[in-house]
Amino acid sequence: MAGRTERDDVQDPDPRTIARAREGDLDAFEDLVRRYQGDLWRFAFHFTRDRALAEDVTQEAFLRAFRFLKGFRGDSKFTSWLFRIARNCAMDAIKARKAHFEKEPAAPLASTDPQTRVELQAALSAVGEEHREPFLLIEVFGLSYQEAADVLGVRVGTVKSRMHRARKAMMGALALEEDAGGS
Repeated sequence: MAGRTERDDVQDPDPRTIARAREGDLDAFEDLVRRYQGDLWRFAFHFTRDRALAEDVTQEAFLRAFRFLKGFRGDSKFTSWLFRIARNCAMDAIKARKAHFEKEPAAPLASTDPQTRVELQAALSAVGEEHREPFLLIEVFGLSYQEAADVLGVRVGTVKSRMHRARKAMMGALALEEDAGGS
């Protein structure tokens, strides 16, 4: 998304748009796709580290969302529900491949300074997948701890613990990079 700044929280759509999409209004569902396609792709890419697979995951997530939209009860935010579908699609896609996915440079984090993005990407690659997911959901996409817990299917305390470990790993990686740059 071209207009992103350092961190724009992912906002839920107008409830009327969701209601119209639930009733089968394809234009309303298309609005939802346009609004969240970039965010879901970035999440899928960070999860899979494969551009083509991220596109497939994003497409499958929207197909599943369309298929199950009538069952969306509103117990959680729409965006949490949508990110959870994307996560499940990514897990399914990775399992289906059964091979280690190719490591590519990660998609740029939402920062305007290119050097900062490079440093953050390097640090993020040092974080294990289990800790990377909550970090991305909270720090990049702006979800709350509770929303991230909903997406990941874990307790809030688990998300907080994983965030602590992710930040610790990233700080260590950034410190190593700073030491290497100063030598």
